[in-house]
Formats: sequence, C-alpha cells, structure tokens
Amino acid sequence: MVTLKTNNREMVTLFNGLQKVSDLQGVRFGLVVSKNIRIIQQELKDLEEASKPSSKFIELSQKVNSLKDDKEAIEKLEEENKELVDARRTQLDEIEKLLDGDIEINLHTITEDILPEHISSAQILEIDKILESGNI
Repeated sequence: MVTLKTNNREMVTLFNGLQKVSDLQGVRFGLVVSKNIRIIQQELKDLEEASKPSSKFIELSQKVNSLKDDKEAIEKLEEENKELVDARRTQLDEIEKLLDGDIEINLHTITEDILPEHISSAQILEIDKILESGNI
C-alpha cells in the first residue's frame, strides 16, 4: 500500500482513471483496481453528497434543456428562478473549495507484473500515482 497526501481534486482524477481501466483483463489487476475504487468512493462520499443539485434545481435544468436554443426563454426562466440559480452557483463554489482540500489516503499499489498486456500509455498516466515503480 501507498499513502498519498494530495487533494480531493487529484483524488477525483485518480478515481476517474481507475474507472477507465476497470474493464481491462487480469484478475490481480482487477482486484487492486476495484479495491482502490471502493476506498476512494468511501473517502469522497461526503464530497459527492455535497455536490448533488436539489430536486428543484434538477426540474429547472430539465426545463432549460427542453428550451434548447431559445436563449430569451432560458434567460427569462433563469431570472424567474434567480434564488435557485444563485443557490446552485454558491453550492458549486463550495465544491470547488472542497476539491482543493487536502486528503491523506492509503491505496493499494499496482505493480508492473500485474499490468494488463493491452494497457495504453494514456491509461497508465491516469493511474500513475499508484503504480509501484520497478523496471518500468
């Protein structure tokens, strides 16, 4: 295992990288990836909860999406729901602050010998924070 001292934003990036490689073949690789996904999910659970929009905002968003390119109607709808829109903006500002918050987390390392044969360099870059350097 490795202890990472980073911030929530980088942890979200690592989580997304693990998601991208989660369908690659290899039992040992798959075990390490799935364990790390669960650990990170647990650690970021509060952040995920805090970022969920209210049901009223979701309704408003659906109405806005249904208007497609009618900018005038969209502006009118947003103005009529100014408090709701402002509350969501404030919520997103708070999430940005939380993303920059520090985190210390223990994760399982991925060793060179369990890397799938058909992993790309782009995929490796996504998960390099937990790669155990050997003769790579």
